[in-house]
Amino acid sequence: MKTLNKWALMALAIGMAFQFSSCDKEDDTTTDPPKNNDALSSYVMAGEQSTANADVKLYFAENAFVGYNNVAVRLMEPGTNDMIENATVKFLPMMDMGTMMHSAPFSNPSFKVDMDAYMGSSTFIMPSGMGTWTFSVIIEQTGKTPDTATFSIEVMAKSEAKLFNFKSALNDDTYFVALKEPMAPEVGLNDFEVMVYKRETMMSFPPATDLKIEIDPEMPSMGHGSPNNENPIHMGDGLYRGKVNFTMTGYWKVNMKIMDAQDSVIKSDGYFDITFQ
Repeated sequence: MKTLNKWALMALAIGMAFQFSSCDKEDDTTTDPPKNNDALSSYVMAGEQSTANADVKLYFAENAFVGYNNVAVRLMEPGTNDMIENATVKFLPMMDMGTMMHSAPFSNPSFKVDMDAYMGSSTFIMPSGMGTWTFSVIIEQTGKTPDTATFSIEVMAKSEAKLFNFKSALNDDTYFVALKEPMAPEVGLNDFEVMVYKRETMMSFPPATDLKIEIDPEMPSMGHGSPNNENPIHMGDGLYRGKVNFTMTGYWKVNMKIMDAQDSVIKSDGYFDITFQ
């Protein structure tokens, strides 16, 4: 009887050990984080389309507007949820105004693992209504014929403009200045970022990389400005970054003076309206 109990206990111990080791092994297999398929949950999908080699989904960080827009594209193998991560993707925004067509400043995307998407940008320079916008996504994959998915999109004008353009005071050069930050301003020191582009042709808007910008925020209703602001400096690819200090909530006017590389003023009265509560 004692022998039987001994063997029964040994069998029970072995079974429990096998069970626990199986659980541990299963737990180990679930420690790798899954693909972040919700990374674009706050984005707005502008459309989806299938080409010969990919299912294409186009997203904007919010409904497309006149100004700097973050743009995301997801590519899947046709008819599946398998992500295509190694393609070369290019953008082409176009506006048809009837008698003429033009493009807009944009940056081609690259694949970002944390977003599970190709991330780039487009700076729309006028709203729909003055013409019709399309947004083309050109897809190149090794060994495959290039594909293009073209989407019709609506571009709105915000109540507080996020872009202004001007002709240089020195010549006929035309520039476009788009507010990138702050998009969610708060009391205190905020990043102040603008993108600046120079129009070469109606199809080419390269970044302006050699300008100097001074900012002077004011609160017109209160008759004061703010201290400790930092003038934006060029960081690369047309991005100018500084700091703006909002000492209270309400309506602020961020005045901008823009100069060329020789310190000659090309725009003395640029500004962005920024209101927050």
